Amino acid sequence: MNNKKRFIYNGIMLTAVGIAIRTVALFFNAFVSKAVGAEGVGLYTIVNTVFGFAVTFATSGISLTVTRLVASAIGEGKEERCANILSGAIIYSLAFSLIATAALYFGAGFIAEGILSEGRAARSLRILAPSLIPLSLVSVFSGYFVGIRKVARNAAVQILGQVFKISATVWLLLHARGADTETSAYMLSLGATLTEIACFLLIFIEYLFERRRGGHKLPDKEGVRAVASAAAPLAVSAYIRQALLTIEHVLIPKRLRLHGESGSEALSSYGTLHGMALPLILYPMVTLSSFSGLLVPEFAERMSLGDKVSTERLLRISLEKTLVYALGAAGVIFVFSEELGYVIYNSYHAGSYIAVLAPVIPIMYLDHVTDSVLKGIGEQVYSMWVNISDSLLSIFLVWLLIPKMGIMGYAVCIIAMEAYNFLLSFLRLGKRIRIGISPLRAIVFPLVASLLSSLLTKAAFISAGAETKSVWLVLEILFSAAVFFALINAFNTLTDIIIKRKERVRYNPS
Repeated sequence: MNNKKRFIYNGIMLTAVGIAIRTVALFFNAFVSKAVGAEGVGLYTIVNTVFGFAVTFATSGISLTVTRLVASAIGEGKEERCANILSGAIIYSLAFSLIATAALYFGAGFIAEGILSEGRAARSLRILAPSLIPLSLVSVFSGYFVGIRKVARNAAVQILGQVFKISATVWLLLHARGADTETSAYMLSLGATLTEIACFLLIFIEYLFERRRGGHKLPDKEGVRAVASAAAPLAVSAYIRQALLTIEHVLIPKRLRLHGESGSEALSSYGTLHGMALPLILYPMVTLSSFSGLLVPEFAERMSLGDKVSTERLLRISLEKTLVYALGAAGVIFVFSEELGYVIYNSYHAGSYIAVLAPVIPIMYLDHVTDSVLKGIGEQVYSMWVNISDSLLSIFLVWLLIPKMGIMGYAVCIIAMEAYNFLLSFLRLGKRIRIGISPLRAIVFPLVASLLSSLLTKAAFISAGAETKSVWLVLEILFSAAVFFALINAFNTLTDIIIKRKERVRYNPS
C-alpha cells in the first residue's frame, strides 16, 4: 500500500469511527439536555470548565510525551528503555494527579462560591476529583500503545468507555428523575467519574495482556527525569492556555448577571449556546479532524525532503476541499437551524444560536486544517502563541460585550476570535508555502451551490407537506447534500471545459 492509499485508508477508518462516536455523543447530549434542562447543562458546563483545568494539570502533556519517547526508543532499537519510560510516566502522572485531586476536592467549596459564584457546583466538583487519577493513568497507557503502534487498544477503550458512560449516565438520570438542577449536574459528574475508573481498569487489563505476551515489565524510577524533562514544555503551554480558557468561561455567567439576568437565566443562556448550539456546529468537523491529523506527518515529510511542488499541491487540495466541505455544511446548518434546534434539543432558542454561529463554520474548519499544516511544517510554537493571544482577547471581549449584549456578546466573541485566529495562522502559512487556491472553485461555486441546494430542498419539502420531525429532517439534509455535490460537480466540469477551450484557442489561434 503506497502513502496516498494509506493516507486515504487511515483517514476513512478514523472518520468512520469518529462519526460514529460523535453521532452517539450528539444524541446523548440531546438526551441529557432534555433530561436536565438548559440550566442543568449550563451548570454542568461551567463545572467542566474548572474540571478541564484540573485535567490539564493532572495529565501535564504526558500522553504525547510517552508516545514520543517510546517510539524513539523502539526506532533506535532500544526497546528495553520502554520499561523505564513507562514506569517514569506512571510516577510522574500519579504525582500531578494526586495534587490535582486534593486541590479540587478540598477546594471545591471555595471554587464554587468564590470563583464561580455558584454554590451548587461544589458537589459536582468533589465527585469529579477522584476521576483525575485514573484519567491521568489512562493518558499514560494510551500514549504507550500509540508509541508501540497498537492504537486499536485505545480505540477499544474509547468505544467501550463511551458505551459505559452513556449506560451509567442514563441510569443515574432516570434514577434521579425530577431532581433539582444541582442533583442533575451531580449525577452527570458521577457518571463521568465512574467512566474514567472503568476506562482505566480496561486499559490496564489490556496492558497486562500485552505484558504477558512479551511486553515490558514495570521496573524502577529511572525514567522519571526523562519523562519530566520532555513533558514540562508541553505542560506549561497547556497550563497557560487552559487557565485563560477557564477564566473566560467562568466570567460568562457572571457578566450575564450584569446584563440583568438571574443566576438561573444566565446558566440557561450559557448552557444553550455553549452546551447545545456549539457542539452541533462542531459536529461535521469530525471528518476534517480525522484527515487533518494525518496531514501533520505528510507535510513534515515533504518539507524535510524540500519537495516544494508536492507541498504546494497538497496544501491547495487540502484548503480547497476543506472550503467546499465547510461551505456545504454551513449552508445546511444555517438553513435548517430552527429544525435542528427543535428536533435535537427541543429548543428553538438553540436553533437561533445555531443560525448565528453557522456562518463562521468555513473560517472555523479552515483554521483547524491550517493549524494542522502549521504543526507539520514546524510552526507549532507560533500556533501556541496565537492561541494564547486568542484566549487573552476572548477574556477582554467577554468582559466588554456580554454586559451590553447578553449571551449574543459571547456569540460575537466566538466569531471574532475564530476570524482573528484564522487570519494570523493563514498569513503565517502564506509566508512559508504559496497558497494557490482557486476562488471560483473553493469559495464562489460552493457558496452558491450550498445556498441553492439547501433553500430549494427546504422549499420543496415544505411544499410536499414535510413536518418538523427527525425523519423528515434527515431526508432533507441528505437530499440537500446530494444536490450540493451534484451542483459542485457540474460547476467544476463546466470550468474544466472552459479552461480547455481557452488553452486550445491559445495554442491554435487559427
